[in-house]
Amino acid sequence: MIEWRSCINNMVLVRTTEEFARMCHDILRSDRDVNLGVSGMTGEGKSTFLTHVFRDYAKISGTYWGFDRMTWSRKEMLEWIDGKNRLKQYSGILADELFLMFYRRNWSDVDQIDAIGLFNMCRDRHLLIGGNIPQFSDLDGAFQSRIRFYCYIPKRGVAWIFKQETNPFMNDPWNTRNNMKIVRKYGNPYKCRNFLFQINFGDWTPEEKAEYLEIRNVKRKIGLKEQAEKKDKKETYRDIKLVRNSLILKCLEKGCTPREIAEVTSLSYDAVCKIKNGKL
Repeated sequence: MIEWRSCINNMVLVRTTEEFARMCHDILRSDRDVNLGVSGMTGEGKSTFLTHVFRDYAKISGTYWGFDRMTWSRKEMLEWIDGKNRLKQYSGILADELFLMFYRRNWSDVDQIDAIGLFNMCRDRHLLIGGNIPQFSDLDGAFQSRIRFYCYIPKRGVAWIFKQETNPFMNDPWNTRNNMKIVRKYGNPYKCRNFLFQINFGDWTPEEKAEYLEIRNVKRKIGLKEQAEKKDKKETYRDIKLVRNSLILKCLEKGCTPREIAEVTSLSYDAVCKIKNGKL
């Protein structure tokens, strides 16, 4: 049911999670991708909102949905998208902490670059993918451009839905600066060019909350372990790199030329020169 509500001389269109889910399904059926990014303060209901959307979406698409389709692991998510454990077409995937997988400060991470590349190529899988992040701007810029709908939870039970502006000359399709001024002025986004509608949603039942916590406590540990292993891998590589550079500098001190070192190592001539000049 669609209803109009007056708010500070504006008319806000209020939709249900079911209507939003149907919109997402229609877009996927038209052979376009749908990725949802959800932000808001901790504890305001980001996960609650998305689980309601995904539950309604599963009924519409005729696919399975359960709390076990939530993940904190980028590896598991990519497996579901196009790996050995790939899900049925039109399935839903909920990444509860998306910023761990596509954090903008890790933009140079090879695994993150490969994952974004997969997102750019997996439109034919017709999957609804949604994830939570405390601050939308913390997402990797390349991944942020893959978000079709940005959902913001200002308080429990309320979601504001935005879309990218379709404009070939826009460097910022989310109109960040203008929208920030509008929300600051009116206390709501109803006059924002990107704003679509508001969704009011309910809380989990005690049983649903218990199921979520049980899944989260197991799967979040897996995601955090992946992050720790990645950090250890980076630190190990850094140590190896320091030793390698030290040995090459000693060879240069003893009269070896950069070209001679390049010929007996896997490094290029330019790389050896950069090590010599302290730039690598």
